[in-house]
Amino acid sequence: MGLFLKVILIFVAIYMIGKTIIRGVISWFLGDTVKKMDNQIQRQQEELKQQKKKKEGHVTIHYQPKTEKNFGKEDGDYVDFEEV
Repeated sequence: MGLFLKVILIFVAIYMIGKTIIRGVISWFLGDTVKKMDNQIQRQQEELKQQKKKKEGHVTIHYQPKTEKNFGKEDGDYVDFEEV
């Protein structure tokens, strides 16, 4: 019974130590990436705030080009209309 407890305690200790080491390694690798992403998000938010600042009375109109709709013979059925 004593050997069984020793084996269980060793496995638990290895699990706890491994979990701590892996968590530290992952946070070390991802730390720089998270900081870069955070800085990029902050820059985008600042740019968006600057774009939203408009002078009073200034109107901006964004035009979208009209697209022509091309229909072929096979694009639908013709239904004749009759008044009742």
